[in-house]
Amino acid sequence: MKPSSLCLFALSALLCGSASASDTLTPLKYNNPGLVVDLGVGLWAWPLPMDFDGDGDLDLVVNCPDKPSNGIYFFENTSGDTAKNKMPVFKAGVRFSKGAQNVQVSYVDGKPVVTTPGMIHPDFLKTGIEKEVKLGPDKNIHMNKVRANMWRIVDFDGDGNNDLIVGVGDWTEYGWDNAYDANGRWMNGPLRGYVYVLRNTGTNDKPKYDKAKKVMATDRPVETFGWPSPNFADFDGDGDLDLLCGEFLDGFTYFENVGTRTKPKYALVKRVKTDAGKYLTMDLEMITPTAIDWDKDGDLDLIVGDEDGRVAFIENTGAFAEKVPVFKEPVYFKQEAADLKFGSLVTPVGFDWDGDGDTDLLCGNTAGYVAFFENLSGKGVENPKWAAPVRLEADGKVIRPMAGPNGSIQGPCEAKWGYSTQTVGDWDGDGLPDLLLNSILGKVVWYKNIGTRAAPKLAAAQPIEVEWNGPQPHLAYGWLRPEGNGKGLLTQWRTTPVAVDWNKDGLMDLVMLDQEGYLAFFERTKTDGKLLLQHPQRIFCADKAAKPQGLVDTALAHIKIRNPLDMKPGEPLRLNAGIAGKSGRRKICIMDWDSDGKLDILLNSANANFIRQTSNADDKWFFTDEGLLSDANIEGHDVSPTTVDFNEDGLPDFVGGAEDGRLYYMRNPKTK
Repeated sequence: MKPSSLCLFALSALLCGSASASDTLTPLKYNNPGLVVDLGVGLWAWPLPMDFDGDGDLDLVVNCPDKPSNGIYFFENTSGDTAKNKMPVFKAGVRFSKGAQNVQVSYVDGKPVVTTPGMIHPDFLKTGIEKEVKLGPDKNIHMNKVRANMWRIVDFDGDGNNDLIVGVGDWTEYGWDNAYDANGRWMNGPLRGYVYVLRNTGTNDKPKYDKAKKVMATDRPVETFGWPSPNFADFDGDGDLDLLCGEFLDGFTYFENVGTRTKPKYALVKRVKTDAGKYLTMDLEMITPTAIDWDKDGDLDLIVGDEDGRVAFIENTGAFAEKVPVFKEPVYFKQEAADLKFGSLVTPVGFDWDGDGDTDLLCGNTAGYVAFFENLSGKGVENPKWAAPVRLEADGKVIRPMAGPNGSIQGPCEAKWGYSTQTVGDWDGDGLPDLLLNSILGKVVWYKNIGTRAAPKLAAAQPIEVEWNGPQPHLAYGWLRPEGNGKGLLTQWRTTPVAVDWNKDGLMDLVMLDQEGYLAFFERTKTDGKLLLQHPQRIFCADKAAKPQGLVDTALAHIKIRNPLDMKPGEPLRLNAGIAGKSGRRKICIMDWDSDGKLDILLNSANANFIRQTSNADDKWFFTDEGLLSDANIEGHDVSPTTVDFNEDGLPDFVGGAEDGRLYYMRNPKTK
C-alpha cells in the first residue's frame, strides 16, 4: 500500500467501523491463525476487481447491500501479481463504505469507475459510494418498476465518447408466487432482463445522453432471465465489442458483435460453455459477472459474485466453441479466516456432533447445504477455535435439497435455492444422533446415522411419516403433495423441524409448524416395538394472561408475521397465518432458557424472542412473549436461533444465524 493510500484507507475504515451487530451480539471468530476459508461478504456479492491500494496488483473490492453486514469491503491481495498467482489468498475484508444494490465497476481508459443507478462515484478509492454525482438520466430508464438496475460506462459505438449501459430486471409478468397449475407448470411469465444504451451525444467532459434504447440481437431485444449484468468487451479479439451477460439464475449468455466497432450489430443469444462441454454455471444464483483480464494473459476472464456472498474466478481458456468464448469451471476465492460464516441465512444448531464432549455447530443455508463446524478447543472454552466448515454427505452425496424448476412456491426463478433448516436428535432411538431437515420444499426428511458416535455417517434421506387421523392434510396453496406411502409430512417451507422429547417419555417427538402455520406437537409412540409419529396436536397456547403484542415486521415488505401472542388468551400459537410465499419462514429453538425446569421457545425476530413457558394443564402448555433477547437487530430476511454452552456453566447461551451467513453469540443474561 502506498503511504498516502494507507492513511486515507485507515481513516475511512475508522470512520465507517465494522459491521458487527452490537456489544451484546458479537460474531463468532475462527480463532484459528493460518486457516483459509471461502472469501465472502453477506447476502449478495457484487465484486469490483481493481488495484484498490495502488500497489500494482489486483485486489477484490466487494459490495454487500444486506443486513447486518451492509458495506463495501476491501480484500487485500498480498500475494502480488495475479499473472503469477491467479488465486491469491486474500486478507479478511475491511469495510470502508456503506453498501447498496446495483454497484458496478467499469474500466475507462484502464481505470476503474464505479457507478450506481443514475450516479457516479468519482472519489470511490477514498470514500466508496458515500459521495455521488448525478449522471443526468433518471435512475430508472425502463418503462416498468425494476429490480436489477445495473449501470456501466463504455464507448459503445467507438466514437470516442463514453456512453451509458443499463441492465434492467423486470418482474412485471413474473409476479411473485403461487402461480402453478395442478401439474406444477408456472402460469405467469418469466423474468425479463434487458440491456439499454444511452448514447453520449456531447463530450466526455460535458456528456449529454440520448434517450435510452434497447440493445438489439438481430430483430429482437437482447434478453436474459433477469439480472443481466452486461459486459461489453472484445471477447473474440476482432476489434469490436461483444456482450456477455449473467442472469438471475446461474448461467451466462453471449451475444457476438457481427457488425463493426462503430456500427455494432449483435447475433442471437448463445449459452456460454466450459472446456468440458457443459454449460457454464455458478454454484448459486443472482450472479454478478465482471469481465477483466485477471490473470493478464491477454483474454477476458470473469470475476463473479454469488447470492451467498462468495466470489469466483472463471478463467477464459482462449478457445472458442461455435464462436463463443470457452471458460474453465468457477473457482471460489479464499481468504484468511476471520468470522465464522456459511453462505447466507445460515441456520445453526448447537450439538456435539463428533461425540468429543464439546459443542459443535451444524449449519444450513440458502443454497441448501448443511455443514459441520468442529469445535477444536474442547469443553469449557467460551471463545473456541474452529475448523473450516465441512459439507455433510448422505449416502455418499453432498446434502443439498433444491427447489428445481417448480419446487419453490415463489416460482422458477428460485430453482437453485434450498433454504435448509435442521435439528439433531436420536430419531430412531438407536443411541446415535440423526439429522432432521426441512427446506424450500416443505418436505420434512430425516437422515439416519449409520456411523458411530465419534464418526457420524448419514444414510439417504427418508420422509418423516405421520399416522394421520383421516385424510392427509394438504397445504392450501401450491401443487406439491406429500410423499412417503401417503404418510409423508409436507408442511410450510423454511421452518425448523425440532426433534425434542417434549412430554419427557423417553421418545423423540417432533415440534414444528403444521400446514396452517400453527405450532404443532407430533407425539411419538411405540407399538409392538415400532416407533410411530402421531397426528399433530395444537397444544401450545398463549398464556391466559397474555396481552396482544401486534405484528412483527420482517425484512420483506410483503410479509407481516403475526406475533405468536397476538391472539385470545388460551388460543393455540399460530406462528404464521400467511399462505404461499408468506407462509413458513419460522425458525425455532426449544430449550429451558431461564433454567426454571420448563421448556421454552426462542423464535426468530430481530434476533430472537423469548417465548417463556408459564404452565401446563389439561395436556396444554402455555406461553408468554418476554420480548427480544437483545436490542441489536441482526435480521435481514431471517434470524435462526440456537443455543450452546461453550463455557460449560450449565446455562444455554444464544447463537443467531443471520442473513449475512455469520453466527452471532450472546451469553445468557443469567450468567454470573
